[in-house]
Amino acid sequence: MNKHAVDLEALPLRFSPPDGWRKPHPLFISLHQGEPFADDWMPYPGAPAIPPSWPWWEENGTAWYRFFRERAPLPTRALGNWFSLAALGLFLFAVSPFALPGWYIALGGVASLVLLALGIRGVIRTMKSQAPGPLEPIEAIRAWAQQRRNEYFAQAYATFRRHDPQEISVDAFIASQEAAWWDENSAAAENS
Repeated sequence: MNKHAVDLEALPLRFSPPDGWRKPHPLFISLHQGEPFADDWMPYPGAPAIPPSWPWWEENGTAWYRFFRERAPLPTRALGNWFSLAALGLFLFAVSPFALPGWYIALGGVASLVLLALGIRGVIRTMKSQAPGPLEPIEAIRAWAQQRRNEYFAQAYATFRRHDPQEISVDAFIASQEAAWWDENSAAAENS
């Protein structure tokens, strides 16, 4: 089994090349998620001109939501505990005048206010301590793809050098890989 097999349906963005363009290799799509290409970009010789403001990427259905759900900070259990404590304090504050006799009403009221104050304080502190999510979704996807692209090319270049010790720079290796991903045989079809 190929360890670099790509499931395009699992990626958060779908690549949308202009009409008449070749479809790139799925690995190119996977490693360049969200990348903004220049208006004069030409991935292979003879590629048709790019229409102005071409939308290269579009949300890929449920994979878009799954991508962010998997990376969202998990709600802490403490938030629920603090909220429960505050709710208990509020409940006791409302019930104690009717359920307790005599001076126990004041004791119940003080206890309920203490529980309510501790619970609200805990909720606020827990909410402040949670890490914020990414501000711009496309930027989060680009950073994720850039990290994966760097790891892939570092590993692929090291493997290439072990099997073929010829002198070739990393940049030349990356350029040759990307050219191969846009080769006529990489997708064997044009987007129409």
